[in-house]
Amino acid sequence: MDLKRKDLILKCIVEEFVKTAEPVGSVTILKNYHLDCSSATIRNTMVQLEKEGLIEKTHVSSGRVPSAKGYQYYLDHLNEENLLSSVDMEFQREFKRALDSRTHSVEDVMSRSCQMLSELTNMATVVLGPRADDEKLVSVQLLKLNEDQVMGIFVTDSGYVEKKTFVLKNMGLTFETASAAVDMLNSRLAGSRISDLADKAQSLMPILIKQVGQSGKAIIQSFVEALMSFAKKRFTVYGKKNLLALPEFADDADAFLSAVDALEDPSKLQRTMTRQDDIGSVSVGFTSENNGDLAIVSKPINGKDKIAVVGPKRMDYRKVLSALEYVVFMIDKYLGNQADNETALVPVSPPENLVVRKPAKAKKKGAKK
Repeated sequence: MDLKRKDLILKCIVEEFVKTAEPVGSVTILKNYHLDCSSATIRNTMVQLEKEGLIEKTHVSSGRVPSAKGYQYYLDHLNEENLLSSVDMEFQREFKRALDSRTHSVEDVMSRSCQMLSELTNMATVVLGPRADDEKLVSVQLLKLNEDQVMGIFVTDSGYVEKKTFVLKNMGLTFETASAAVDMLNSRLAGSRISDLADKAQSLMPILIKQVGQSGKAIIQSFVEALMSFAKKRFTVYGKKNLLALPEFADDADAFLSAVDALEDPSKLQRTMTRQDDIGSVSVGFTSENNGDLAIVSKPINGKDKIAVVGPKRMDYRKVLSALEYVVFMIDKYLGNQADNETALVPVSPPENLVVRKPAKAKKKGAKK
């Protein structure tokens, strides 16, 4: 079989399905793409593509839709265009205005950027923070709220902050005693990996009991329970409701709920991100559910987090990839992480060296000579 024709027909199926959300048949391909072959040839080619798992039927009498494998093949082999050459200029102007204020906190910049990315793509956007195991404790601080309550503030070297409120009288402590105990914990535990803190804190219990009495047990227990929050993967989801407007989910409550469950499960997102294939400087992966299957397009940002656009497999990858590259480039530039540290942000297309190109190894993977 003609390999170029097979690739071309798969490309037509993917791009037609992305536009219409309707299964694609041979007549549609012949009519809309004017290929130099007959309808019968297209049908035979589609049968071969289905045998190879690149397209699939939605039901017996339908046309075909791309499978996850088909989308991945399309991204690896067939999508040759400069993905960053057409970021909407109005979006660029709005994005510049959003970053113009130098008084915005990093968190505000990230939040507004993700909201705008979600609005542009009509997909959900996720920010996934680093694993707690990779971080170290910088300090524990104690803030007096009133005579009975204090707030413990735990800070890591990645800038993550966890806050917990404690009732002193329930722990049998005064503020002065609690402060002394926290000072001791800081002196012994600052600089320790988060994954080691629980064991190290338990080993300090005899010292604390000697210092503050049996209340030392309550201090250690409270400290360890607070650390459990660090063990969870930090993530924030924006634009979840956008999925309801998409054909895949608008008329299928089960598919929508399955997608929402995936968005609310950081471990599932993390697993998918770790097994993604690189497409240039971004990565694309798919969740494994048959119902509400999702595509996750992600890229590292600010040196520690990952930002991802999440939606159905049938997404406009050209638009999503270009928007994600642009947003990450501009945020990193705003935060001073780019080699070019100009502070004036202007609405321009990202530099040529950020063009998403298919990697050399991807050409070889699964390719036929």
